[in-house]
Amino acid sequence: MGFLREITEEYLGALQYVKEVPRDVKLPTSRDIVALVGPRRAGKTFLMLKSVKNLLDSGKQALYISFDELQIRRIDARKLAEMAREEYPRGEIHLFLDEVQEWENWDSKLRWLHDVKDFFLYVTGSSSALQSSEIPSRLRGRYTSVLLLPFSFREVSSKEKIDITTFRERGAIKALLNDYMTWGGFPEVWIYRSREKLVSLLETMFYRDVMERHRIRETAVFLELARLAISSYSCPVTWHSLRKAMRATGVNVDVKTVMSYVEYMRQANLLFPVKRFTFSEREAMASPKKIYLVDPGIATLLEKPMDRGRRAENLVFLELVRRGYEPCYYVTKTGKEVDFVTMRERTVVEVALEDWEKHTGKVAETARELGVDEATIVTWDAEGEEKAGNCRIFLVPLWKWLLQEPKK
Repeated sequence: MGFLREITEEYLGALQYVKEVPRDVKLPTSRDIVALVGPRRAGKTFLMLKSVKNLLDSGKQALYISFDELQIRRIDARKLAEMAREEYPRGEIHLFLDEVQEWENWDSKLRWLHDVKDFFLYVTGSSSALQSSEIPSRLRGRYTSVLLLPFSFREVSSKEKIDITTFRERGAIKALLNDYMTWGGFPEVWIYRSREKLVSLLETMFYRDVMERHRIRETAVFLELARLAISSYSCPVTWHSLRKAMRATGVNVDVKTVMSYVEYMRQANLLFPVKRFTFSEREAMASPKKIYLVDPGIATLLEKPMDRGRRAENLVFLELVRRGYEPCYYVTKTGKEVDFVTMRERTVVEVALEDWEKHTGKVAETARELGVDEATIVTWDAEGEEKAGNCRIFLVPLWKWLLQEPKK
């Protein structure tokens, strides 16, 4: 066994000490470079190691290489390819490259490895140095990206093995959902239900992925804006309204800085600004944005008691993203706001945990204006089907909607 295989086996040996929650995300086999992106501590390295193990167990050829290893960091692409061929003289090799930002000129080296066509390439790295916004320009069309978010509710509930066919177990699944809405799905935070770990994670994202990376000097200004933006999750905001809220706290900042700071947090996968759907791009740009957090647990640090309605809306947004949708919010011609529409899949989703009856009219209005004949209202308990004009409206409890298998 050669040097690279020895390192691979050492890292795989660490899997036995990890409390595993099986992931729904699978890395594709692609001729393009597969770039695994997402927030820090969401489990990217673990997913790569599990993929390596599964490939080796199935008789395929795979190597895991971490550029945290100093002796590997100095190797050029050609030498790395030669070392991989010493391990596996024939056939195609799956190369998993972690902490790739530590490899000097990593983009040109990856392009070379891609172009020799001997390898299936999978890469990931620190959120502070390797962000999804950089990958298109640096890999020049040779990549496909896979977004890894924190655990979904479906993933954490699969570990519990709850039988939802009985009323007792349905109560248990709702209790688990309340826990998930409180702590979110970052692996360490979820497993230990630890506020301390949540604080540590958020501070690291602020300081390393945003302030350090973008060389922000006005630390207090950024932290105050971050607090206001996070506190505004699941609500419409404008850059001017955030600026006005900052001024109310005694901090004077211009709109351009507000826009930049929110964009930095988006690049770090900390939050997602969502546009209004309209057929006019100019109107969409001028309309308020809605902010959603990468994980509901983040809101726990700033919100007490929990606003269950806003947390539920944030969860539905994240699940739509996991399913590959690009959700927007919608405003009807009569000025009524509906939480989510996705035009490619022709989906309309409204979150109304209580008093869902008050929402059927605007949901049907949205469906009619967009030319679709069905919609979903996500509730807390209510379940069934309603008819409003030509629109079929499905009422689905939040826990059941989150557990649905995504359509292929």
